[in-house]
Amino acid sequence: MAATEYVLMNQDIPVLDFTCRRNEFDEPEFFEGTWHVDYRPIGYRGLAAFLEHRKAPKHREHIRQLLEQYGCDDLEGFLQVTRALSLNDTFWVKRQGEVLQWRDVSLYTNPFSEVISEAAFDGTVSETDFSSTSPEFGTDGYYAKCWIREESGIKLYKSGSAFLEIEPLSEFLASQLAEGICRQAVLYDLDYYHGKLISKCPLFTSETVGLAKASAVFHGAEHTIPDLLQYFRGIGSEDAFRRMCILDAIILNPDRHYGNFGVLFDTATMKVLQMAPVFDNNKSLLPELDNDQLAAPDWYIARCRPRIGRDFILTARGLLTDEIRADLERMRDFTFRQHPKIQAEQMRLDALSGIVRERIRQILA
Repeated sequence: MAATEYVLMNQDIPVLDFTCRRNEFDEPEFFEGTWHVDYRPIGYRGLAAFLEHRKAPKHREHIRQLLEQYGCDDLEGFLQVTRALSLNDTFWVKRQGEVLQWRDVSLYTNPFSEVISEAAFDGTVSETDFSSTSPEFGTDGYYAKCWIREESGIKLYKSGSAFLEIEPLSEFLASQLAEGICRQAVLYDLDYYHGKLISKCPLFTSETVGLAKASAVFHGAEHTIPDLLQYFRGIGSEDAFRRMCILDAIILNPDRHYGNFGVLFDTATMKVLQMAPVFDNNKSLLPELDNDQLAAPDWYIARCRPRIGRDFILTARGLLTDEIRADLERMRDFTFRQHPKIQAEQMRLDALSGIVRERIRQILA
């Protein structure tokens, strides 16, 4: 069957010529051609895998219907509709000979499609075609979310589960602790969007600084804590990694998988700069428990396990340094603050404050 020629670009620099051919089953198959640069995208393990990882997972709420509605249900359709754009870096795809420049397609500077943003958030898929760019097709994770361009910059809006909708509150509260423990952490706010409670945070990448998730950095393999410490020590971020793990122990975060931490890199050279700021804590602070359960949480806490290491307290104690210990000592009397506009139940905040203080006490014991 006929082949289509494409170019993988990094802003306005050609990176790789490649071809897509459809086999007898109408499945797209991709073939590398000429590389025009010496570097490879971080975590690159083949063209098809690289392109597939730029596509939002179908298990993300509302995204399967969205992908199918706009012809992105196979990988070549995804390329043709979205150009494989992402807010994690500055790679994109165009057809050979197509007269387009980075300034024409960049998600960092061009308007987003409001139609796509709303569909990604609440599942309301319009029949209307869209002509502007959208980051939704390349955003991973499970919960409904969308990117909104506010006057102050690009923000990520993320909702909670359909049952309790507590996760945005957990994200906001965890951010208060992260601010005191981690040198660099994404700050989360609370708001309402389409009648739903959301957390929102600023985009922390740009056209010069990208994000590579740990899953890409480590080529899909998981590592021991000593191995991870060695890696982050090598990029000058050992203290940041220690603090992230200790934060997770305090907030009981069971979701620090390799898609929820990573590194920042120079988008022009792929040089790793440092560990990314701590982000995505929405499953911390026991969001599945109601207020009555939080009043007697020991049974639940005993069964809560980390994704990095085998035991929260054991891991945190092993990662303490004198400087981090001193920071935790100053937080022994920590109390969560209410949001200035959106009031949470004070009973919940009091219970979580007590749990956090006890976690800090156990780590310092």
